[in-house]
Amino acid sequence: MRSLSHATACLIALSLAVPAPVLAQGAPKPAPAPAPDLSRLTSGHRAALQCAAVFAVVALEQKRGLPSALAFPPLAWRGKEFFVRASAQVEDEAGLNREQVRDLLVADVAALQRQAADSKDPDGTLAAAMKPCQAMLDASVAPLEKPDLLACAAIFRLAYEEVHASEGMTARAKDLMTLGSVLEDRARKQQIAAGKSGNEADAALERARDALRQDPAGADRYALETCDDLARPDPKTHY
Repeated sequence: MRSLSHATACLIALSLAVPAPVLAQGAPKPAPAPAPDLSRLTSGHRAALQCAAVFAVVALEQKRGLPSALAFPPLAWRGKEFFVRASAQVEDEAGLNREQVRDLLVADVAALQRQAADSKDPDGTLAAAMKPCQAMLDASVAPLEKPDLLACAAIFRLAYEEVHASEGMTARAKDLMTLGSVLEDRARKQQIAAGKSGNEADAALERARDALRQDPAGADRYALETCDDLARPDPKTHY
């Protein structure tokens, strides 16, 4: 686990809180907001918010590629979906606004960080926190979708374009380009085998890319290991 500032940044990135307005220079600062009324906040609400905080931390650690976090299911999209739904429920049922819910989540992240720092096993602390939350996540948000060949081809093409634009033709960009080309070739052949013309197959690939570009979740909603399987070399051919 990393520092509180990073985890909080991840949490705020997941939140739906409305950005605070920019105050005019010299304008008086607003009076501190009164303490929120938490009398309608139930134990179920608190458990959901605490799990949303756990998912925010794990998602950040997964983005950084930490092995301990990668042992859990991907949370970039499912964790955010859980947060959105839990926050909306708390707002509706407990009468809190977005900023008040955000503050509760930030406090839960801080508490988790302190608990991990005080323990001799930070990764074990996070794993223990994830155990009950996993069942709550599975009950609230469907598992990641299994992409087909068209979706996988789009995922790797857009990933290549993004990496190439930021890094140039690095080794990572070359790997993504190669996998994307393999998947596009297989998706095109699959379309033609299904009776489509070459132009129709190309159009289907382009539609898949456009759909992925317009999807707010992007590739995060998919189980990407499926794409790895679809891109494996054919034992009967050179690739």
